[in-house]
Amino acid sequence: MKTIHVRSSKGDYKILVGKNLLPRAGTFLSDVFESQSKLMVVSQKNLTPYLNPILASLKKQGFKVQTHMLPDGERAKSEKELFRLIQTLLAKGFERKDGMVAVGGGVVSDLTGFAASVYLRGIRYVNVATTLLAQVDSAIGGKTAIDLPEGKNLVGSFWPPALVISDVRVLQSLPERELSASLAEVVKYGMIRDTELFGFLEKNGRRILQRDLNALEKIILLSAGIKARVVSSDEFETKGERMILNYGHTFGHGIEGALCYGKLVHGEAVAIGMMMGAQLAADLGICPRELIWRQMKVLLSFKLPVSIKRFHLKTEAILKVMMKDKKKSQGLLRFVLPRRIGQVTVEQKIPVSLIQKIIRLAGGK
Repeated sequence: MKTIHVRSSKGDYKILVGKNLLPRAGTFLSDVFESQSKLMVVSQKNLTPYLNPILASLKKQGFKVQTHMLPDGERAKSEKELFRLIQTLLAKGFERKDGMVAVGGGVVSDLTGFAASVYLRGIRYVNVATTLLAQVDSAIGGKTAIDLPEGKNLVGSFWPPALVISDVRVLQSLPERELSASLAEVVKYGMIRDTELFGFLEKNGRRILQRDLNALEKIILLSAGIKARVVSSDEFETKGERMILNYGHTFGHGIEGALCYGKLVHGEAVAIGMMMGAQLAADLGICPRELIWRQMKVLLSFKLPVSIKRFHLKTEAILKVMMKDKKKSQGLLRFVLPRRIGQVTVEQKIPVSLIQKIIRLAGGK
């Protein structure tokens, strides 16, 4: 087991990465919560195989355990589900010394973390990440949120977990599409900060897709380490450093919104968004065109989409969603663009006509 440390003004925490960690969850949480504390384990029905060893371990350690099941998919991140969870905590008599354990991917950690941040003005929670995307990204950094009809993650808070547990073995049962989609975020880390990681992805795509545990553990450690260092230095996204984590996301969120959050999962949209970002950077003369092809080759090796042609989306529909981006500054969109593999820059004054051109090049109508 390896440990990554994350600094936070609300309390430093650890990310534990290794094999067979779920049956030891109770031991790990005994360093966070007092014995006999109440713990609300929040998860989804399809994650029952992961829940059983966690619940047994927590009970063995003496915790008073309750469970709360969310609906599957993104619909769990709703106002309705937020208040249903809060009302359950109230009904079960949870106090500030008690806590929650999110067992799942980003949807579960986002909803659970936001509930933890507002219940009794804040209680502690732990993320047990069961997807690759959660292990390298969403479980780390303390961004929590729910969705609104107008867009994703528009109501939320910065509320870091007290601990993150990433058991590599759970990825052996991850559906193929979900594994591929999660790898888009890993590619992102290589593009923004780590040439070693990107080179490893170029050479080891087959091992990773075959779920070689040592290969998976390596990319999780490298990716989570990058995320930990970035959020430690810019916890509340005020210094500009954390902005680099949004590479591919401005275009990607626009695509997701235009598709009404259907047909593509998040990582797939981010993959297309990274291709659009690289094309924009090349058109602006920020990066060499060779970078576009290296990035595309890696994304395709992980069976990720690189265009939106098959969806027949209107360019203006994507742009309309993009203009709602909460990371705008003075009404202008900000784009994270690659200079070279391992280094990015943030650009803001991009002409709308050029943004439209990039969308059309990706397949927008």
